[in-house]
Parts: sequence; C-alpha cells; structure tokens
Amino acid sequence: MRSFFSTNVRALALLVLGAASWQPLWAWGNTGHEAVAYIAWQQMNPQTRTRAIQILKLIPTLHSPDNTKSVPGYAEFVSELPPGLSQDEQDLYVFMRAATWPDTIKHQWLRDSDTPPANSGPSDAIIGYTDNASHGYWHFIDVGLASDNSQPADTPVPNAVKQILVLRTAIASTDGSDDVLKSYELVWLEHLVGDVHQPLHAAARFYANQSDAGGNAVKIQLSAAMKKQFMGTLGKSAPAELHAFWDSLPGEGQPAAALPFAVAFAKALPPAQEGVDDTDPNDWAAESLALAKKDAYRKPIGKGPTPANGCCYKITQAYYNTAMKDAKSRIPLAGARLAKLLNDNLH
Repeated sequence: MRSFFSTNVRALALLVLGAASWQPLWAWGNTGHEAVAYIAWQQMNPQTRTRAIQILKLIPTLHSPDNTKSVPGYAEFVSELPPGLSQDEQDLYVFMRAATWPDTIKHQWLRDSDTPPANSGPSDAIIGYTDNASHGYWHFIDVGLASDNSQPADTPVPNAVKQILVLRTAIASTDGSDDVLKSYELVWLEHLVGDVHQPLHAAARFYANQSDAGGNAVKIQLSAAMKKQFMGTLGKSAPAELHAFWDSLPGEGQPAAALPFAVAFAKALPPAQEGVDDTDPNDWAAESLALAKKDAYRKPIGKGPTPANGCCYKITQAYYNTAMKDAKSRIPLAGARLAKLLNDNLH
C-alpha cells in the first residue's frame, strides 16, 4: 500500500473536501471510528478480511419512504474513492467506511432514541436493514456516578455491551443465515467496539439528580489554539460540550472526507501492548468508566454541567493533553480487540 498512502491520500482528500459539510458527531466521530477499523484491518487474518469484504459488498443503499433522503451503501462507498486504487486498498477503505454506518442512519427518517423503549429486555433482536429504528441507545453504556449526593439511575438496557455480545454470537453463526444480515451485524460490531472504548460512552454523571448524558450536558470553552486544532480536521466549528470534545479528539469530518485523516492518525499510534486478549466487553466498558472518572471528570470540569459563576468550563492544555493521550491508547486497543473478535468469530 506504499504508493497509495504516499500519493493517493492527497487525491482522496481533494476529491471529498469539496463535498464535506460538518454535522454533529457521535462516539469517536468518523475519524476515530475509521482509525479503529484501520488498526483492526492490519491485524485481521486474510480469511477474515476476505469474508468481511464479501459481506460488506451487500450493504444496501437505503432510501426514505418518500425518497427524499438516503443512507449510503457499498456502491456509494466505492464511488467516493479516487481512481487507481488496488483492490486491497479499496477493500481497506470500504472496511473503514463501514465502521461509520451506524452513525449515518441517525437523524434520518428512522425512529431515533437514546433511551431504550419501555419494558425492554436486556438486548434487542437483530433485525437488519429493514429495522425502522436507529437504536441510539446501542452506542453507549451509561453507568451512573454522582458528583454530589444524587442517586444515579440504573444502567439502561439494552446498551453497547449487551448488543456487542448478541452481535458477536450472531456473526459466529454457521447455520447458513443471510449474509445481508451478517453485513448489518458486522457494521454494528465495527462501530460499537469503538464506541465502548470512548470513556464518555461508559459513564453518565449525576448532579442535583440530573444526568449529564455522558458529558453532553457539560458546557466547555476552548482556547483559540485548541479550536484551530479541531477545525483543522474538516470541522467548521469546535466542540462546545464535553462529550463532543472527547468524540472529536482524533479529528472531525464526514465519512469519506475523514478517511485520509483517519489513516494518518492511526498510522502514528503505537500498537496496543496489554489487554488485547481480553474478550469481555464488560471489561472494556469498565476500563472506559475508570478513565471517565479519572480523566474526563477532572479539573477544570467541576461538579455540575456548568460552573457556578459562568457559562462554561475552560479546557486547559493539561486537560487536552491527558484526553488526547487516552484517545491514542484506547483507539489502538479497540482496533486490536475488534480484529481478535472478528478473527475468532466471523464466519
């Protein structure tokens, strides 16, 4: 892939920059999810890569009932790549792009909710591309903690951990089940393994008996220099709340536009050394929760969603450096664990 990364990344960036437009991001953001997928691809065995691409080719283009909106599928993934790529290069980028699919279905025509339906079981059945819900509550596991004497709510179910367990079992099936359904399971696994490694996808802090929804309610302010760091990766604005700050650490941008930035971010990271063989997503979430307590909810972040005497918490360089260090350790670990999960289970 040497020729691709030395010459064609620039072509890809130029091709998609003109069409890029900023929208709110979830989880690690498109760049972070694609970086996780890039790292996973490097550690997947040839048989797993071949099987992954075989089923990812079946991702359909979805259309709203009135045909006014659509969600890209495999055909669009390929059409947005620059010409001249080898098949291996194209397959890598399709795998990376697929990791963003569960975010692209949000705020379209599907039923959106970050709250599980009333009387939900511990997990949801996997329906596939005909599902009329975007399942926002699959993206996180909000374990409650308190910064005062509040009583945190119980951890909602279904959640990211429960769905990873269901999806992992489903994708390992050899009963001849529909490969189109397996492609749906794969895009969700790519995404949720990344999600659960983001610290603020594992915690919801309560203050005055109100949840901050994983830092979404915590207002922040960045210095001019920090804003430029975020806006330099295709963003037109910088994060203004804590969850988006953590999401955007690897970079911003729409899925196709983010690809070259994700490659650059991922290639600069050292490989994960410890914890790769831990296959329990409950442990992955517990690690993220510990980091949320230690690093996400540390000074200058105070007890409540806003300071008592102002609108926003001013993010310091020290806080930024710690958060970026966490991102640069969690993303390689997520990628390595995703590779192991797929090598062990994708059939």
